[in-house]
Parts: sequence; C-alpha cells; structure tokens
Amino acid sequence: MNTGEVYRSDADQRVSERVRTIALFTAILGLVINFFVCAVYVASGVSNFLIYAEVAVYASILAAMTVCALRRYQIKRTFTIGLLSIFAVFWVGTFIEALTEQTAPFDFPLVLFVPLFLVIILHHKILFSLIPVQAVCVYFYTSEFAVHSLGPDWTATDQQAFSFMIAAFSGFSFCALGIVAFARERADDRLYELISEKIALASTDGLTGLMNRRAFMEHLRRIWPTRSRVQIAFIDLDHFKPLNDQYGHSVGDEVLKTVAERIGHVPAVSATARLGGDEFAVLIEENASAHTVEDILTALHQALSRDIEWESGLITIGASIGYAEGITTQQSLSGLLRSADTAMRRAKNGHLDWAMFNPQIDNAALATSTLEVELKSAIRNGQIKAAIQPIANAKTRDTVAYELLTRWTDSGFERDPSPTDFIPIAEKLGLLNEILWVTLDEALSHLDLCAHQLAINVSPAQLLASDFLASLVSILERHEVSPNSITIEITEEVAFRNVDRNVAILNEARALGISIALDDFGTGYSSLSMLDTLPLDKLKIDQSFVRKSDQSEQSKSILLAAIRLAKQLGLESCVEGIETQQFAARVAVLGADHIQGYWIGRPQLVKDAKAAVKLAS
Repeated sequence: MNTGEVYRSDADQRVSERVRTIALFTAILGLVINFFVCAVYVASGVSNFLIYAEVAVYASILAAMTVCALRRYQIKRTFTIGLLSIFAVFWVGTFIEALTEQTAPFDFPLVLFVPLFLVIILHHKILFSLIPVQAVCVYFYTSEFAVHSLGPDWTATDQQAFSFMIAAFSGFSFCALGIVAFARERADDRLYELISEKIALASTDGLTGLMNRRAFMEHLRRIWPTRSRVQIAFIDLDHFKPLNDQYGHSVGDEVLKTVAERIGHVPAVSATARLGGDEFAVLIEENASAHTVEDILTALHQALSRDIEWESGLITIGASIGYAEGITTQQSLSGLLRSADTAMRRAKNGHLDWAMFNPQIDNAALATSTLEVELKSAIRNGQIKAAIQPIANAKTRDTVAYELLTRWTDSGFERDPSPTDFIPIAEKLGLLNEILWVTLDEALSHLDLCAHQLAINVSPAQLLASDFLASLVSILERHEVSPNSITIEITEEVAFRNVDRNVAILNEARALGISIALDDFGTGYSSLSMLDTLPLDKLKIDQSFVRKSDQSEQSKSILLAAIRLAKQLGLESCVEGIETQQFAARVAVLGADHIQGYWIGRPQLVKDAKAAVKLAS
C-alpha cells in the first residue's frame, strides 16, 4: 500500500463512517415510525392481517438494515436494497388493500408522501429512475381507487385530469428530490476531497511526500489488531548534518527527497514515513520470511548508499538500519518501536549496514528507551525534584548564590537515574524546559533570594523556545522574585546555531535584570571568540583547570590567565571543582571572585537543604 492509498483509505473510512451513521439513524427511525403507524391503524380500528403482514415485512427489512449498519457489513448496498424493498412492499401492499377494499381514509396522503421519505436519501440516479414508477403507481391508484372516495360525482374526464395532476405532482416531487440528491452527492464528493486533502496535509511530510510520524503511528495502530506480526525498520542517514553544513540545506533537502524515492522502489515495503530530520521508517509486508527480510534490508541499504549525482559532483551518503519484528499478541507497539530504534542505534554505533534487534545484545540499550517513557511519567508524578549547590565568595567563603540542579527521586529502578542518565534523554525529548519550570517552581517556593542569586542552566534549545522568557518571568512574578536574583548559565554551544537569535534573547534577558554566565569556560574551541559576541556578566571556569593547576606551573598560569581575562573584560569569575581547602585558597590568591565545589557544599534537595539555606542567609 503506497502513501496515497493510505490517505485514500483514511478518507474512505471517514466517509464510510458517515454513511454508516446515516444508515443506522434511518433504520432506527424507520422502526419507530413503523411501530407508530401500526399503532395508529390499531387505534383507528382498521387493522387487518394484511396490515400486520406489511408492518412485519417493514420491521424485518429495517432490522436487517440496523444489524448491517451496526456490524459494518455491506452498509451502502444493504441500505439501498432495503429502502427499495420497502418502496416496493409499500406499493404492493397499497394495491392489495385497494383491490380487497381495505383502504382507510388516510391511505391517499400516504401514497403521496411515504415514498418520498423512503427514497429521499437514495442516489440521484435511482431517484430519477423511480419517477415513472411513482407517477404510474400514483395515477392508477388515484384514478381507480382514491377518486371514488374523494369525488363520486366527478366526470371521467375530471377524474383522469385529477389523477394525472396528482401523478405529475408526485413525479415532480421525485424529480426535485433527484436534483437535491445530485447536489448533495456533489457536496459529498467535495467533502470526500476535502477530507482527503486534510488527512494528506496533516499526515504528509511536506518535503518528501511520505507519511509523517503521526500518520505512520496511526497506520501501525490501525493494522496492529489485524496482523499476527508486524515488521518495521528504522533508517538513519549517516553524516547528514556535515553534508548539510558543507552543501547547504537545499542540497540536503534534495538528498532527503532522493532517499524517500529510493525507499519506495524497494520491494516488499508496505508503507514508508519520514519520522523527522534524516530518520525514516518502513513497514515490511507481513508475509516476508526471515530470509526475505535479510534480502530486503540488504537491498534497502544498497539503494540508500548509492552516490547521488549533483551538479557539483557526486554526493556520498550512507544509512544505518535497525529492524525489529513484533508478535502482536505478545508485544506492544511501543515496545516494537523502541526495539527497532535500539537496533538502528547499534548499527550506527557499530558502523553496520543494518542490524536486527537482539534481546541478548540490545536489552541494555533498551533500558534507555525505558527511561524515555518513565521520564515523562516522573515529571507528571512529581519525582523530578529541585536540588541546589552553594556558590561562595572566594575570600570570605560566604554563600552568595546557588546553582539549581535536578534529581530524579523514587524512580522505582534499582538506583535512581543520575542527571547524566536522564538529562540527555530530556534534551532529546524536548523536556528540558518542562523540567526547568518544575524544579525552579519548587526552588523558589523554598529559597529566600533577597541576599542570594540562583543560577539556572539553559541549553540552546531551551533558549530558542518561543515562550522561554515569558514563562521564566511568569514564574518569578508568581513567587515575587526579582529577575536580578537570577543568573542564566549557558555553554558555548549557543554560538554554534542561531547566534543572532540567541544573542537577542540573552540581551532581552539582561534588559530585565537577569545575569548571564558562560559555563565550562575553557573546555571548548571557540570560547575566546564568543566573549566579544555573547552578552555576559560572569565566566565560570571549568574544574579541569583547577585539577591540572596542582600538576604543573603551566596549568596554574593558564588558570591565572583565565581569571585575569575575566577581570579585564569586566566580568565576574567563578572557579568550579573546588574540592579541598588548598584549592580554595589557591584560586582566592589568584583573584577569583567566586568558588564552587564539593568543599563548599554538595548538591542537596531543596527540601533537605532548607535549614542550611536559612543559616547561610
């Protein structure tokens, strides 16, 4: 099934559901009306065997239509045949009653209007074909039976004229219904097109035309109950980011389009999706054997690894593919997806063409996927807690600030995950801001920042969130904390992407009174060049300088140079990694403003550190 067929299938299902609703409503309403008409006949005292037989037939047909609608079995066909059958039964019964002289006074209006209600929602072609049938039936019934009771003194000419007029009126009514039905069907066709377009827009990756992640997941959830097993493969292109950096995003886009086209030409691929960035997923046909799967994966890798011709030369790409198979009665869809992703990462890390999920090898990596799932629950359930570590004046050793940290408590694992375990996962899942707001809210509820500052770590992705500053200010206002009490700690990574945007946000933060600190200064490659670019108030000198300063005079000189550089630029300096009194004394002599490390104080949960905080203040 190609992508277009998937979208058409979705549209067909939505339209079919609408038809089913109409059929079910009509059938149930028909049963109610049938019962009501039967009650009227009984109450009027004109009931007889023929009426009971006719009502029973109607009830049987309407009941069959109801069952078919409920069970989604041949709904449209059953609906059409059912209504036409009722139409035929009505006229047969009407003529039998007339021939046996069992007509009632209200039979005449019934023959004019009941057929209208029976066929009002049929196809326009059927309605047009019923015009002569209805007109002829009305004409003969009126001229042979109804006129005698309505006008016994009329002449034959008057009776024929009246019968013809009534027949014409009834036929015209059917014609009008046919026109309305035609207009309705045109509107339905347009609705079908709009539904298809809407589904396609919401479900299609705009660049490649493949399904997007949401559509692929919906497709998998839909087929999961219908298959005994589901086989999927995750694809991640190798070195795509350097390719983008070297050739530009326009070339990168063309590469993604080419990859999407090549995947579509691989046999036994049932559905394809672009999950985002340079990641793709394919659903493999259900009947593919283990040997066939290996051939499919090999063919898939070979297709994706062929050089791409470009006007400036050949572009070399590669791909890492991870495969997983799930028995639908034994495994969950989410577990299957994590397995495929884990196998893909093993293929990438091991420089393999493709890898099949192997529990004996991949279970440790799968634990990381489990962390991804549990982390979201941990945030919702209040297991993510705020912790603080003090920052002291280098000379007086008084606490002047705290750094806000994060801890995962009561996780249910053998040991609670450390920040090095879950922070990268949170960054991958886009949860860093959510964690920041949770921990900052908790910290501000406990801390008195009148005489202290609170430093918060912010990644480039967090900084670029459209509501970052607004959310930060909102929390500060709620706790009545001045922006002057907050320091945003950033790393040099902010200068690698969207520099202008990052600088603009940092300038806006400084305008509010928030301080900006460059964390881990000296560990990267472009720190010096960034000092003139980024709006900074403080340098946090990496702990590696402190440790090395005890080993050689050269390392000590580098530490001194870093502290002096901060002073020459008018920035405060804070040296990290102070674990002994000797180190604290050394950096104080060298001129550092602030110090931080285990000797000053270890990180503590805010609720546990509350008493210590009060003493420090």
